[in-house]
Amino acid sequence: MLTLGVEEEFFVVDRDDGTLAEDALPGLELLQGQVPPSYGEVAGFEREFQLSIVETRTGVCANLDEMRDQLEWLRCALIDAAAASNQMIVAAGTLPSVDWRVARLTDKPRYAEIADHYRDVAQRRATCGCHVHVGIVDRDQAVRALNRVRPWLPVLLALSASSPFYDAADTGYESFRSLLWGAFPVAGPPEIHDSYEQYAEKIRLLVATGAILDAGHVYWDARLGTRHETLEFRIADACTTVDEAVLQVALCRALALTCMREDEGGVPLPTVPSELLRAATWRAGRSGLGGTLVDVLARESVPALLLVERLLAYVREALEDLGDLDEVVELLHEIQMGGTSARRQRDALPGDGRLAGVAGRVAAETDPTWRLPGRIRS
Repeated sequence: MLTLGVEEEFFVVDRDDGTLAEDALPGLELLQGQVPPSYGEVAGFEREFQLSIVETRTGVCANLDEMRDQLEWLRCALIDAAAASNQMIVAAGTLPSVDWRVARLTDKPRYAEIADHYRDVAQRRATCGCHVHVGIVDRDQAVRALNRVRPWLPVLLALSASSPFYDAADTGYESFRSLLWGAFPVAGPPEIHDSYEQYAEKIRLLVATGAILDAGHVYWDARLGTRHETLEFRIADACTTVDEAVLQVALCRALALTCMREDEGGVPLPTVPSELLRAATWRAGRSGLGGTLVDVLARESVPALLLVERLLAYVREALEDLGDLDEVVELLHEIQMGGTSARRQRDALPGDGRLAGVAGRVAAETDPTWRLPGRIRS
């Protein structure tokens, strides 16, 4: 059974005006001591590059139920801590009214080095993502799986799209976050690698030449984990609801398992032109599920929901074997009916165009209890 782990990033927002909180979540470090010991040493909280962005990390999970429980506990802990300081926690790829120019950096030597090296590319990246880790101990096997998941990464982006607004404006994109990350020197779809040795040598070369500061700055849409023996999916925007996060987790694990089985069965690796895959990723960020997407395997443009159906068909056997099929079908139906977070954010925009109300709506959906009568937090 392939194990799971998730890193989620969140904005800390002033409840009164929906902007980034200047003094982000006082006492975050105290929350670390409250993490249930059963989650393991990996689980916890951390401040990100911008002071007003925080990250949660689950422990190593064996199934979706365990994952959901941890995601909900970690979110609720953040939400309660924020409420004590008149703040909200917002799960979205970008904050609708964010002003990156005034975002304060977290006081860490590493972050200062990043700011100096990448300049405005790093400063403008006031974004949040959802990173799914699938445990694959054999590094060569993980590289071969990475080669095979590439064609389906744009679909994962489209399903997670939650960043239509940036710098107090509608960008016209469903995931503008994906474009902001594309400005880094090593970003976008990963290339094909013949072995882990080749993969590692490429990263050593990038660091040695000063293109990136360290291996953690390989910002491909999927990569090998830098601290753990995992295949890490990084393409998703921050998932507004826990359901959307669980859907990403389930699809990523099933995709990894399907690709590993094809590799073991000797199925030839499909040829996907890099430029077509990059264009497909752009299209997913541009349209989300609201238009057409590019099926890079069939080399055609198709309605977004049809490509989602093709992904589901591709990983169906793995989902059945993992016991996740029914839940994934239900979660996909919810997105089909209610739309992605990006679509819901646009629907929530009031007639006067005030984005603060959108942040409040996203904050409500970030709360795991938001749909339960009598339990929605004020």
